[in-house]
Amino acid sequence: MDTVLPQIPQLYHQIRILVHKKRWVLRATQVLRGWVILGPLRPYAIRYYQRRNRARPLRVETHDLFPKGRVEPVVHALNARGYADGWKIPDTSVAQIVQYVQDTKFVKYWNPHRECAAIDQIARNEKLVEIARRYLGAEPILWLTQIKWSFGEQAAHERHGLLSDGNVPIQYDGDAFHYDTLDFKSLTVFIYLTDVDASCGPHVLIENTHTAKRWGDICQIILGDAAAQRRFGDRIKTILGEKGTMLFEETSAFHKASRCQTKRLMLSIDYVLQRAPPPERPVLA
Repeated sequence: MDTVLPQIPQLYHQIRILVHKKRWVLRATQVLRGWVILGPLRPYAIRYYQRRNRARPLRVETHDLFPKGRVEPVVHALNARGYADGWKIPDTSVAQIVQYVQDTKFVKYWNPHRECAAIDQIARNEKLVEIARRYLGAEPILWLTQIKWSFGEQAAHERHGLLSDGNVPIQYDGDAFHYDTLDFKSLTVFIYLTDVDASCGPHVLIENTHTAKRWGDICQIILGDAAAQRRFGDRIKTILGEKGTMLFEETSAFHKASRCQTKRLMLSIDYVLQRAPPPERPVLA
């Protein structure tokens, strides 16, 4: 048994890579999962898992990183619009995370909160966990944290010397809106670790598209800019901000990263209702 268990994470990610390379298989599985997770049965599934929630209470950090942050307005905005903004992590936390990134030199990080104390402190912050708890209606599960560099043509040379896994294909079409199916209900906290203007690939979302989806939306997981503009108009929101800027989002809403011309470093923290965390990604040599 001891020789088999270490192979499970590697097998999981190998299967995932294989599915992503077969685009028709990927789209078929996305539609099927979308129908199960985001279809008409979604409200009933949410209530079921809220009632039978058995998640172990998250260990929280009581040090107040956000003395001016209020929980209730964020929860209200998430329910009403699918997102909330206006918060910012301290500059000292940004500096500690950026130092970690500079020391380790990866393009993308899988669960960096297990190595970086500053990220773990944010992911377990008492106010953030309380926001997740109230929005999900149950004890949240810390599902995944990630850090990712994005480089455009003007900063492509800065990618040299960074480690990456070239076997992982792109899941969605570039510059296109899409939605995620993390769980029946989920919360993702995005944090810019570099200043982000229009040239840095800012996050873009479409407000109030986080509720249960129609069959047509589930089948059309990819939505181009022209179609999005025709359907949603001024509900399309582009999030700009200085390093430390935070965004709370239910990523079952349509969203995308706009085309990056320079560079962007972003941290994401996922909380879910009932889904088990994925196996650890194999460490790159």
